[in-house]
This record gives sequence, C-alpha cells and structure tokens, in this order.
Amino acid sequence: MKILLGLTELNQKFGALCSQHGLSSISAVLKKNGYTDISLSHFSKEAELDKWQDDLARMKPDIVGFYSTAEQFPFVARLIEQVPKGIFTICGGPHTTCYPECIDTVPRLDAVCIGEGEYAMLELVEALKSGMDYTHIKSLWVQKDGNIIKNQVRPFIENLDELPYADRELFDTQKAIDQYGMSQMRVLTTRGCPYQCTYCANRRISQAQSGHYVRYRSAKHIMGELIELKKKFNFKEIFFDDDIFMMNKDIRGEFCDRYLKEIDKPFVFCGRVEMCEKEMLVKLKQAGGRRIDFGLESGNEDIRKTVMKRHMTNKQIVSPTRMAKEAGLQIKTLNMVGLPEETVEKHWDTVLLNREIQPDVVSMSIFCPYPGTELYDYCIKKKYFDPDAPLPKSYISRRESLLNLPNFSRKDISKCFRWFGFRVFLPYSKLRAIACLVIYSRYGELAIDATTWMRSVLQKVFTGF
Repeated sequence: MKILLGLTELNQKFGALCSQHGLSSISAVLKKNGYTDISLSHFSKEAELDKWQDDLARMKPDIVGFYSTAEQFPFVARLIEQVPKGIFTICGGPHTTCYPECIDTVPRLDAVCIGEGEYAMLELVEALKSGMDYTHIKSLWVQKDGNIIKNQVRPFIENLDELPYADRELFDTQKAIDQYGMSQMRVLTTRGCPYQCTYCANRRISQAQSGHYVRYRSAKHIMGELIELKKKFNFKEIFFDDDIFMMNKDIRGEFCDRYLKEIDKPFVFCGRVEMCEKEMLVKLKQAGGRRIDFGLESGNEDIRKTVMKRHMTNKQIVSPTRMAKEAGLQIKTLNMVGLPEETVEKHWDTVLLNREIQPDVVSMSIFCPYPGTELYDYCIKKKYFDPDAPLPKSYISRRESLLNLPNFSRKDISKCFRWFGFRVFLPYSKLRAIACLVIYSRYGELAIDATTWMRSVLQKVFTGF
C-alpha cells in the first residue's frame, strides 16, 4: 500500500512549522506495522495544484490522508477535490474532530477521522489492502453511495508509551530545525489539557472520545526519544509543545533528574498560572529550562471570567510570573485581541497587565472562532460572525478578525494587534518596543517568514525570544 500524507500550512502567522505531531505519530505506527511506503506532500506558500498533480502522479498513492485545522480546511478541500477516483481520501485533525459534518461539503472526501487517528488509520490501511469492508471502522465517518456512515468513536489511547517515537523522517526535520535561525526541536510529551476554555478546541476534543483525555508519557519514554533525537539531529534547544508541560509531579521529578545529565540543552515550555509552584519552577530551571510561556489571553478580568471561563484574577497571574523570574526563567506571555464583548478600553487592561509583569517576550494573536468551541456558537448566536461566509482571500490565521463586534471595529482590532508589543515595552524597553512595531508590521512578518537573519537579530534584542 502506498500512502501519501498531506499537510497545508498556508497563510499562518509567522510562517510554517514544517512539521506536525499527529501525522508523524500516524506514520510511525504504520511503519511499525509494516507499511513503510509513506510519502509527504507539504504546502507552505500556496495550494499549488500543479505541484499536487505532480506528487500524485509520481507517488501513485492508494490512500491520501490530510491533517487539517479550521483555517486550513478550505485549502485541504481544494486539494482533495483534485484526487483521481480510485484513490481513497481521508482527513483528520482538530477540524474534523470538532466538526465532522465537514465531510458533507467535500464530495470527493471518502472519510473523516474523529479523535486520535493512529489506530483508525492502521485499520483502514489493513482493510483496503485486504479488500475487506472499511465502512465500520471506529472513529471514522465514511461517505459511500451517497450516504454517510457515522461510526462509534474509539476510546483515547490510554498508554502513550505503547506508541513508537514520532516519525521524524516523514518531514525534513533538520530543515525544520534550522529554519528562521531558531534551531529548535519540537517535542510532545503529553496529550490533552484539563481546562475548559471557551475559545479552545480542547474542550470539544476531550468530549469526542471516552476515557482520560489528559495522559502522560513516562519519563523513560520521553528520555529515550530525546536521546535518539540528540544523536540524529543538530539543534540548540528543545521546544516542548505541550499545552501545559510536566503536570505530573512524579514524571517531572524523574525527567528533571535525568535531563541535565543526558541531554543538557536548554528548553522552552508552556505553563499554566494555577499550576505553578516555586519548587516546580526551580526544578525545571535547574534541569535546563530557559523560558516559560504563560497564556494570559486577556488582562480584563471580566472578559476572562464571563467570556473565556478562565477563572483567575490578575493577582493570581502576576504572582507565578514573579516566581518564574525569581527562579531564573525568561517569560513569554500569550495574548489575544478582538474577543467577543471586548473594546479598545478593555484591551488596554491586557497592555497594563503585561506592563506589570514585564515579560521578556510577548505574543499577540487576533481571536478566531473555531467550529466546535463554545465561543464559536456564542459568536453566531450574537450575530458577530457568519459561519457561511468564505474566508477573505488573503486571510492569515490569527492576524485578521472575522468578527463584526458592535463596540470594537476590525480596524481598531488590527491597530491594537499591531501596536500591542510597542505599548507594552515602551515604558521599560524602548528598543524592544520598536522591535515589536517592526515585527507586527506586515513587512516585518514577511521578513521573518523569509529570512533567518532577522530571527537572529530578534534573539539578541529579546533575550527570551
């Protein structure tokens, strides 16, 4: 069986990552079970139909499988429609998990996967190879003879250690590491998030399958992969891509004890303010932690509580960031603008909260309503958003608002987005303020997408970049 996996990373804020954890894991499971003829078709600039036709002609796949988010699905659908009949097509990822009804919109799409796709894809490949019935495979909605067969969804994979290490050969991993001058290896150590934020797909994904949503790889399994990666690739640091890193205290203890001795490279990770303790932060710093990323999202307590269901006060946010600084960690804050019920005045609360924290780096995104999330339904109910309206032709994820808010125009949202970093840093670091203004200009983002030297400059200006 020849398998062609597809990934589009088009019009993404600050460019393509050139890798994807889910596809890498699916490929690893297939190869472990003897299906080694796996290729990748990757689109980072545009959905080039000529390139796609060339890939299909050259690879002659039996199965084409795409990963997709909500923003990428229009591009994925366009490519799937070009696949010749006789080749089985399937799409998975957060979009099909949150909104499997999307199969109705793409006649050429044979199936969508709901939830984790490793074993559903393996069963599908085995069924197609042997000529057996594939229409009743758990976790798949299958389109056949004008009907959609909606199968039961299998439970979450309970033991993540049973999965092989991610297939880094699927992508050009060294190129992905070297791009933009970042020299980062991205690694996933957990699956799931215990929180229920209204803007995030995690809540819907956690309900898609039975069993425990939050699961951990053992320290032994994590360290085994890291040791292997250190031997195979050249990289300066590791970015742990977990929603919240090292939530399990026992695993964290063993990881920290071994990491400095066996890997000894700096790492970046994400934290959650409610879960941070001084001992935890000190231990992660001692193990090699360089920077912790905190999701502030909004500095307005009312927006956080009533719109986002993030029930922490500003004081509860500031305290862990100070603990992290005292531990010697650099700080990055993750922020959003253009939220439902937000105004320019409420957005300024986000600026002021960041000024109080004085992070090393800030990240700003424009809110996007994702299908399957609570805020998506809320925006439709309030008529802030038309789900049937096509995306603007030049739409870039999280860099342009799709909402029509009564007290926060798209023009004002865009202005707040572009001036955010400048406004945060101006009182205490004019150099960083100017750098942020350049980064968040349209030309700055293009330069970052296209060059490595600009990232190198930013790393010198922002010590925590």
